[in-house]
Amino acid sequence: MSRAGIVAWPSRSRKDGALIIDIVVIIDNNVNLMVPTIHADAAPLTRGHKKRSRTRQTLLDAALRVLAESGEGFSLTEVAARAGVSHGTFYNYFRDREELMDALVPYSVEEFAVRTGQEVDSSDLAVRFAVISARALRTAIDSPHIMRVALRIEAVQRALLIDGPLSHLHADLTEGHRTGRFTGPPDGGMLDVIIGALVLAGRRGVDGESNDEYVASVIARLLMSLGLDNAEARSIATAAARS
Repeated sequence: MSRAGIVAWPSRSRKDGALIIDIVVIIDNNVNLMVPTIHADAAPLTRGHKKRSRTRQTLLDAALRVLAESGEGFSLTEVAARAGVSHGTFYNYFRDREELMDALVPYSVEEFAVRTGQEVDSSDLAVRFAVISARALRTAIDSPHIMRVALRIEAVQRALLIDGPLSHLHADLTEGHRTGRFTGPPDGGMLDVIIGALVLAGRRGVDGESNDEYVASVIARLLMSLGLDNAEARSIATAAARS
């Protein structure tokens, strides 16, 4: 005998106010489908919700800059003062330092990704590598507070490399080696050389010791280590540094 039914997980609200049901499962003897379902939008966010969201972002921006300047020993009072709110107001948004730090990791990765994660308009893996690396090093020059946080907090570094804008690195190196674009093997040693060079170059950017010429030089040498000849490596790197 055929049985059919619908099972709906409890609904919840998205940040944009839409009311959703996570999964609807339609079941019978022959079918077992899992279909995401979105219901009608809920009422728009109120003025109070918008203000709260702005204040939270202001606190995160302030914490990012204070952390970049003072390291992990910063005080919550310093963050509140930089954000222009009272110490008591801070605790309306974060229970303690640990909760603030937990929020700062994805926030700083997102800020970094905004500057490096745009699509690269090229199918050439060497160009892709050069452009994204150049964007990362440009972030160190243009937004040193973001790079300082990335250099100071290991959790941010892991997030950037595993889930963030630099997560492409190992996959791109592997594909480049498979297709013959790169001759250097995508092993742990090669990855460490590349990441180490980018980290050191990022530090120079934070310290004000970097420019387009330096960025192009670093990327050209990395491309040569991957097997590109000198002229092509320098041409790709120079274009990436200026893009």
